[in-house]
Amino acid sequence: MSKEYRQFLKAARVCMSKVEQLTSVDIDNDKRFDQQQDHAFNTVITILANGQFTSHTLLAQSYKQLGPTAFLQLSRSLAHHGFWGRLITWAYLQVKEDSAELQRRIHEQDQSFLQTVADEAEMFELFNPGVNCQRPAWNHQPMPDL
Repeated sequence: MSKEYRQFLKAARVCMSKVEQLTSVDIDNDKRFDQQQDHAFNTVITILANGQFTSHTLLAQSYKQLGPTAFLQLSRSLAHHGFWGRLITWAYLQVKEDSAELQRRIHEQDQSFLQTVADEAEMFELFNPGVNCQRPAWNHQPMPDL
C-alpha cells in the first residue's frame, strides 16, 4: 500500500465520520455541512489530485454534483484502483466530466476505459520524457474499511 493511499484512507475516514454524523436529508440539503466538513473533503480532493490543478477542479466539481456520500465512494474507488493526479484528469475527460459515468466505469472495471487512460499516460510520457506517469490497474482486492 503506497504512502499516498495511506494518507488518502486517513482523510477518507475523517470524511466518513462526518457523513455518519448527519442524516442523508441533512447532507443532501447541505444545511449542516459546515466548513470543517468541507475542509475534510477538500483534504481528500487534494490528496487524490496530487498537485494537479485540473484534477483538483474536476474532483471539486464531482463533490458538488454527487454530494458527500457518493463522492466519498467515487474517491475511494479512484484511489483503490490507482487513479491519482493526471490519471484522474484523463479519466474524467474520457467520460466527458460525468461523475456518475466515471463511477459506473470503475465499478464495472471497463477494460477499454482503463486502456484509454493508460494510453493517455503513455502519450504524455512520450512528449515529456522527464516525467514518469503511474498506470491505473483494476485492483481485485477488497477496498479497505474506513
